[in-house]
Amino acid sequence: MQWHARLGAVLAGSAFLLAACKGAPVELLDAAASPQATAEPAPLAPTTAGGTAAATSTGADGAAVAEPLRSDRGLAPDQPRGEPARESAGKESARDAKDVVGYALQAVLRSGEGAGPPKAPEVSVVAIDSAKRKTEARLAIELSSTRERIVLSGGFVLPQATELRARDDRYGHLLLWPGEGTYRVAEPGALRALLGERRLDVAPLSRAEIISTSEGPRRLNVRTRRVEVSTRAAKATLELATFRDAGDGGVLLCRMLFDLMSATVAPPSPAACTTDEIPLHAELRWTTRGMIAFDVTSIARRTDLPATDLAAPPAGLVFVTTAPPPSMAEPLLQRAELSAFRTGPVDIALPAMRDAQASPPDSGLVLVNSSDELRVAWLDGVAAAWVAPGGRVALSSLPRGRYVLEWRTFLGDAWDPPEPAVVPGTSESAAGRAQFP
Repeated sequence: MQWHARLGAVLAGSAFLLAACKGAPVELLDAAASPQATAEPAPLAPTTAGGTAAATSTGADGAAVAEPLRSDRGLAPDQPRGEPARESAGKESARDAKDVVGYALQAVLRSGEGAGPPKAPEVSVVAIDSAKRKTEARLAIELSSTRERIVLSGGFVLPQATELRARDDRYGHLLLWPGEGTYRVAEPGALRALLGERRLDVAPLSRAEIISTSEGPRRLNVRTRRVEVSTRAAKATLELATFRDAGDGGVLLCRMLFDLMSATVAPPSPAACTTDEIPLHAELRWTTRGMIAFDVTSIARRTDLPATDLAAPPAGLVFVTTAPPPSMAEPLLQRAELSAFRTGPVDIALPAMRDAQASPPDSGLVLVNSSDELRVAWLDGVAAAWVAPGGRVALSSLPRGRYVLEWRTFLGDAWDPPEPAVVPGTSESAAGRAQFP
């Protein structure tokens, strides 16, 4: 395909930036010098879908250049090879050969605060705050020096336990849909559509520009350095810290953030993300306004990460080229959690019916998406449900009363103004209503 040729050319051009820019690593207090800083990554044999070795291009320095994944081609089962753990004295520690050294992170994605509930005595602030915590978009991340595994949970529009896997010799991600025994390829530039629309459409890519670097604030009690990056889609601020034995695992995480920005520089240039660095915080501000923030809430060094958990792809999974399974809508909260938003029902006078207007439901709130993009319905500042274009879902357990509703995209790059919602009733996100503050 022509676009594959263009993508390869752009990525090859980015290799010059990768080699030319070199940032200074940040010191980590009480941390030994990383043995990965000068070590070459473990050699990998790139393979085709049939399991045969594929040709790998090399850069000017003879190092292997990563290749973009293609949605019409699978990979042979991966067998990541970990490096032995290093003790502070530089000696290798004994461990199971099936385990690898790396880091386990917990992180969240946030697209800002939603409009809060009305001030009324029946509003249960405790229940609403509990629902906010449950519907945070959470990421459980495992990183080795050459592999990355991300498990999604919470308020994503993708199914719980959806996995993304990546490796340092390929650009893009592998998508593992829960319960299927399959994997799909998310090509470079597809993450924005995947996380926001449950699709694998590839967005137009643009070159990333490194704007500035400086010392950043302390995160999780370690020093960071701040890097500002810009593309046509967004401007990003990354805060990175140095961690012993991280290798290129943090670079893979940077690739994920850059993919959301539709950037061609993946991995980003060393000025943006270097070996043994891991991003602890990132803010992506869309050029259409709005933003999404990535925050690591905990990080731990591990010497016992199962190699099979990081395989990309794992043995036994079948490669497929079909689109992810369709779904029209899904509540993000259980019935009991929604009913706890109010301490009791309150009767509200319903507005007068207009000609040809559908009658309101007998109970709860019906959400209808008549727009052309997937939307998340934020109720009283909580992501309560997502609805695909043309879909509808009923939150039947909501007590009668008045609420505040806001329709937004998952990535926070478009939304309707907040408006009062009366229960029982119906709210619709209509085509052409999307607005930006």
